[in-house]
Amino acid sequence: MTKANLAFSIRGFFEQHLVSQRGLSGHTVLAYRDAMKLLLEFTSRRHRKTCTNLTLEDLTADTVRRFLDHLEQVRHNSVPTRNVRLAAIHSFFQYLATVDPRHLLHCQSILAVPFKRRAHRIPEYLERSEIQSLFAQIDCQTLLGQRDDALLRLLYNTGMRAQELVDLDANYLRFSRPYSVRIYGKGRKERTCPLWKETLNAVRMYLERRSVRPTDAVPLFVNVEGNRLSRFGLRYIIAHRVAAAAKSSPTLLTRNVTPHTIRHYLPFRTMSCTGTPAQYLRHIARSRTDIVLTPSISPCR
Repeated sequence: MTKANLAFSIRGFFEQHLVSQRGLSGHTVLAYRDAMKLLLEFTSRRHRKTCTNLTLEDLTADTVRRFLDHLEQVRHNSVPTRNVRLAAIHSFFQYLATVDPRHLLHCQSILAVPFKRRAHRIPEYLERSEIQSLFAQIDCQTLLGQRDDALLRLLYNTGMRAQELVDLDANYLRFSRPYSVRIYGKGRKERTCPLWKETLNAVRMYLERRSVRPTDAVPLFVNVEGNRLSRFGLRYIIAHRVAAAAKSSPTLLTRNVTPHTIRHYLPFRTMSCTGTPAQYLRHIARSRTDIVLTPSISPCR
């Protein structure tokens, strides 16, 4: 395959296969783009070619294996990240095998590169006292304090993912009974999660401070410039609040607290506050659904 044909195949993979045929979300397409970008950069350095001069013969199974080693050893990527990159590469060569069967044998050699197994550890989560110290240090008299209090309560209440939180608009929340929030998750799946009155009051106070009506289709959480909060901004906010809370709760210094850490806390809170049997939670884990993330329970005091 010439360099022109390789470029044409990559373009068809992104514009026709991923978007038009499979209808993948923008976030998934960007993840695939990053994987192919890293692979092409690595292959260019290895063969001492510019990216525009690469051909299919340069993208061998051995190159892919070396690229995966490069991700782990040089870029210090975790095994799950390494497997995500490999999944994107597999997807491209599966597409290539269908549109140009002449390269079927070459594609099969790359599709034979296996995913790497990893140890599954117990998710890290926060204790109730640590969650309480996280809320206690927030000054709710300021706009930023009200914002941080509202977003942390939403994370604590719903266990939603970071991207799901920052994608929320004000009109996704139901401010009349039964209180709830509409969440658009991975795979373009929509779900509704019940909200506690305390959570809704915190969000209402924050929106009133911004002069935003609950029916407005505007970002629910914004940064200091008035733009929609990004997931990187969310991580910064949590890191900032954790550092402040660590003064009264030193155990937080031993944890790597991220938005997902608060998400992990919800099943443990469910067991400790309502006595939900562990067997029920294991069943939910096997079914791999989001039902465990939306329990109808009252907030822990």
